[in-house]
Amino acid sequence: MKKLFLTALMSVMAMGAFAQVNFKSVDVKASLRHDFGIGVGTTVGISQDIDFAPSFNAFFVDGASSCFTIDADFHYNIDLGHEFHLFPLAGPALYHVSYKGDGGATKLGVNLGCGLDYDLDYNWTVFAEGKYQFLFNANGYDDTFLSVGCKYRF
Repeated sequence: MKKLFLTALMSVMAMGAFAQVNFKSVDVKASLRHDFGIGVGTTVGISQDIDFAPSFNAFFVDGASSCFTIDADFHYNIDLGHEFHLFPLAGPALYHVSYKGDGGATKLGVNLGCGLDYDLDYNWTVFAEGKYQFLFNANGYDDTFLSVGCKYRF
């Protein structure tokens, strides 16, 4: 699990290195689904109003040897004034869970949701976002989850 988390973290950081001009921020977050999780992500500006926000989220599921999602969300930024920003989001998702003794299950899906940013200062932002994850052929794995965290902007 530690190796997987470190690999995902390095991958997210490498994506930011390749998007030198549009790389906007990195974030860490805590997520709540049925179980608690932690995540890392980055935000890359595509245009003034649209961001690409890939992230890796690991969940601590009872009895599972690993459980994670890899999300590739697109945010549409809406400035609400007074340092608040609303962002509807949508994008593809990959969900994986495995238990000891089985090969695990990996499912593709789609995220739909919305979030809210609050700028603390020029570099730091706190955020909350809610997502519904529709998984294809998931046998009941579709789920809603809430994340809260902070972003460091460059």
